[in-house]
Amino acid sequence: MKSTLNLLAGIALCLSTTGLFGRPAIAKNKIEHHHEHGAHVHGSAKLNIAFDKLQGRIEFKSSAEAVLGFEHEAKSTKDKNKLSQVTLVFEKEIEKMIQFQSSSECKITNEKASMIIEKGSRHADFEANYTVICHETIRGTSLTFDFSQFQGLKDIDVTILADDLQKSFEIEKSPFKMEIFM
Repeated sequence: MKSTLNLLAGIALCLSTTGLFGRPAIAKNKIEHHHEHGAHVHGSAKLNIAFDKLQGRIEFKSSAEAVLGFEHEAKSTKDKNKLSQVTLVFEKEIEKMIQFQSSSECKITNEKASMIIEKGSRHADFEANYTVICHETIRGTSLTFDFSQFQGLKDIDVTILADDLQKSFEIEKSPFKMEIFM
């Protein structure tokens, strides 16, 4: 039987062939360019959290407009500063936006946070990926989500996979607390 992380990786691999996640892209100053035909919803984000025992992954994706306030390539000083600021927040402050209960002793490590610009389109996304290692299981605890600093972010669709537990819900107001029970 596949582990939860392998299942998530398999789903991401399958979705990458359709251009929804895990697209190959060339990074340039925290901006990536690619071509995508998927849905793009302003003000919305997707947050996936998957655990296999004590190891996990977090994947965040939203329209760039929701977290940056714009979707074009950052050319002006103001836009470049905003992109740098938001990227730094996602790199350094994710533990304030996604708070595991302290009893789990979880450590979130940034893998990547960047703006993704769709080639031939006026749309762009912001994506961030993380690894998580906990000393105790997250099952039977709670998670608190607080993305309130991003005024353009109106709702977040969250999916949590933790071993055999699966939860999906929508966050419309921050902060939001979710119990991780069966």
